[in-house]
Amino acid sequence: MRGDYAERMRAWAARAGARAQTVRYPRPEARGEVCALRLAPRGEPRMRVVAAHGAGNDAVYPLLALFRALLDAGAEVFSFDVDGHGVASTTVFARDAVRTSVAAAVRVAEAGAPELPLHVLGHSLGGALVLDALASGALDRAASAVVMSAPLRVDVDARTVLGELRGFFRAATLAQREHYGLWGLVPALGPLKRAAYPFRRADASPGAWSYVDDVRALLRELDLENAAARIALPTLLVYGRADMLVRADQGVRLAARAPGAELLMLDGASHFGVPFHPAAVARTVEWMEAHAAVAA
Repeated sequence: MRGDYAERMRAWAARAGARAQTVRYPRPEARGEVCALRLAPRGEPRMRVVAAHGAGNDAVYPLLALFRALLDAGAEVFSFDVDGHGVASTTVFARDAVRTSVAAAVRVAEAGAPELPLHVLGHSLGGALVLDALASGALDRAASAVVMSAPLRVDVDARTVLGELRGFFRAATLAQREHYGLWGLVPALGPLKRAAYPFRRADASPGAWSYVDDVRALLRELDLENAAARIALPTLLVYGRADMLVRADQGVRLAARAPGAELLMLDGASHFGVPFHPAAVARTVEWMEAHAAVAA
């Protein structure tokens, strides 16, 4: 994770009486080491949340507002760099290996720790990986899942990029300056900000947009629309109607196939803006609290 806004995050965590710990663990399947962040709330945690971010981002972008609300609700948050991501991680992205990354993070998050109601959270690619892990039975102990903007496919062109960048002039987005700073609000797309948000590919193929091809190929292999029929776990699906990368109709299709799914549609929310949309944050906390109580 980047040093500048990681320090901001640690500062507000300290003010809230929370604790921030960097965790490193080996990922031989991905030929490197993962850097993860464990955030512990004031007092004893009531539940545990393992979070997976989207393609081209890292363990804290754009999820800090959501993490803050979860901490306030008494959750311990464990967020990790997905294979191939993060300036402090050394893994590479390979389609076969990355499918085990969520289950591996859960094992590390729970190792030697008190057993708590477990929730899994994923945004974009991270959401797709969560759904795949649920469908495969790799997360049988989970009490619930929250999946935001998980793609069945991704659409990337000039119109997509401009539409997403326009979303960063909305009030909810500008309010995130507390965590990221003004330039830090801008997402990494193609070559933009790729030094801060690397995407290390196993085959080292050239091209600023080549990672998109990797994600598209992975999504074809995951076949999430059919896999969703095997997901009975209570799963909150959250999509933005203004999302230019992952159209909202993809959420409708997933919700129709997953027996345990509930769908939340957000007016005016872009792809990167979904995780800190006020309605998404509030409903995520409510969802996890309710299912943590059932699990407990």
